[in-house]
Amino acid sequence: MKYILTLLITLLSYNMHSQNIIGEYWRISEIIGQDTNYTQEYVLQKMDKDDKPYSMYGNRIFFEKNNTFKCSYSATCGNDCFPSSVGTYKLIDNKHIEIDINEFSQTGDCEQKKIALNLKLKYYISQKTDKIIKLIKSDGNIFQDNLNEKYSLMLDNYREEVKNGSFDLLNFKTNQKDNFLRVNAYIKNKTKIKNYKILYTKKLDGTFLINLVQNEDTENDYFYIINAFVDNFEYNVGYYKLKKK
Repeated sequence: MKYILTLLITLLSYNMHSQNIIGEYWRISEIIGQDTNYTQEYVLQKMDKDDKPYSMYGNRIFFEKNNTFKCSYSATCGNDCFPSSVGTYKLIDNKHIEIDINEFSQTGDCEQKKIALNLKLKYYISQKTDKIIKLIKSDGNIFQDNLNEKYSLMLDNYREEVKNGSFDLLNFKTNQKDNFLRVNAYIKNKTKIKNYKILYTKKLDGTFLINLVQNEDTENDYFYIINAFVDNFEYNVGYYKLKKK
């Protein structure tokens, strides 16, 4: 009886992860479809109905009960750039969602865009708190999903420790356009590390790419390589290692 009760509680918890997304307004870390290269993770924060009006602005996403979604940016002032995307979604199971982005558009004080997309993305639903959910890109392998969830938390630790100091870490310049090549260039030129593996990469504040990297020659040795776009020809790259606690 105890086993059955535990199983029911677990199933209800899993169900909560997927069903809580539907029919609610969420803030989202970035407009889905705005960047089609780096789609590893999106952070959703539930918007309360009693929030003050000004807090309703920013990046939002709404999953309709008819399996469509709309993701858009809004602001108090019309002198801004307003990106948005629309598409459909499907709950694969209680821990995974598939999102099909059909169109991305952009209006306002920026380049006008209306782009048809056929972008299909699958995500693992990671519930951090009652009001914060992460969508972490998934290939359907639950073991890898759990690892990526762990890696994402390690990136959260970076952000908590560094806060707004990422720019201060950028001390190396390269014109490499690929993230992997930028990481490789930094490690080769600025460290003595020989063998490494990039475990997880995501965008930070829409400005930085942050990579969680493992030194494969030393057990449990992890560090971060951060890079940011400077202009059409150059990126700035930096290194960080969490302080020992």
